[in-house]
Amino acid sequence: MGVAAGIRGRTGRALRWFVAVGLLLGFGWFFATRLDPAALVRALGGADYRLVLLCAVGHMVILHPLKAWRWSLMLSPMQRISPWTLYQYNLAGCAATNVLPARSGQAVRVVLVCRHGLPVTGAIAVVVLEEILNASMLALIALPLPFMLDLGRRTAVVLALVGVGAFLGLGVAVWLVRSGRAHPSGLRRRLADGLALLADPGAALRVFVQTAILWLVDLAQIALLMAAVGIAPGFTGAALVLLFVNLTNAVPVTPGQFGLFEAGATAACLAVGASPEQGLALGVLYHMMQFIPETIWGAVVLARASLGVRAMRAGEAPP
Repeated sequence: MGVAAGIRGRTGRALRWFVAVGLLLGFGWFFATRLDPAALVRALGGADYRLVLLCAVGHMVILHPLKAWRWSLMLSPMQRISPWTLYQYNLAGCAATNVLPARSGQAVRVVLVCRHGLPVTGAIAVVVLEEILNASMLALIALPLPFMLDLGRRTAVVLALVGVGAFLGLGVAVWLVRSGRAHPSGLRRRLADGLALLADPGAALRVFVQTAILWLVDLAQIALLMAAVGIAPGFTGAALVLLFVNLTNAVPVTPGQFGLFEAGATAACLAVGASPEQGLALGVLYHMMQFIPETIWGAVVLARASLGVRAMRAGEAPP
């Protein structure tokens, strides 16, 4: 059993890197044949870095505190942890994701909150619920895009499937809460404990509103960065960048999603009439204004927590 699991794990990692190399080569060819290096330098050099700095500050003092507040509320049925502590844990998770492949930051977040006595299954259930809520809100934001842009039938079908899948996942989570409470023990009960927030309509509504505000803040950041590189800001363009970047992030194949992140932003900008150089400049600035402060602060938190790389990757709870 262990040997088979090890083989499957190595095969999965090899396949992931194969996909990563293929995608990066494809995007590299596109950029090499479509980009004008001098125009890219001008786009980056001529950007309004006051707006970039404003976005970076807002990312750290508005968006991340909102994430920590939401996480605190979601964990509260099992354990009360201060939003300030969870703010630091979020940044630690971001730092791990930025330097390790396969979204290792989610495992780091689980490890850190489990040090406060939370059950591993419950902590994982909360992380999964976060992802479901995020996907549901992204689907709602993307809902009008096929009617506002000519994205093609296939793209519209993909968007519809993402939305349906997200809301089906939310329905399954609600069912687990209701059915799991009837079991005194076992996996279903532990999952129900992690999703207990959904049993309180008021708390569930607050979390949903927090999720909506998080995505609106992200949209505002993208609109400001579009203005910074000379792209006319608007809901359509900002929403498309948000959608494409998150779709590429859903396939965790490179540390920090380098290359794929920028490619998603560039493709979205091209769809709204921007030049490839403006799109890539937006992608680079949008990525860096998150990557640099998150990685620096998160690395400090990880160093203080004394987490090893093996524990980060495996999501092992400390004794």
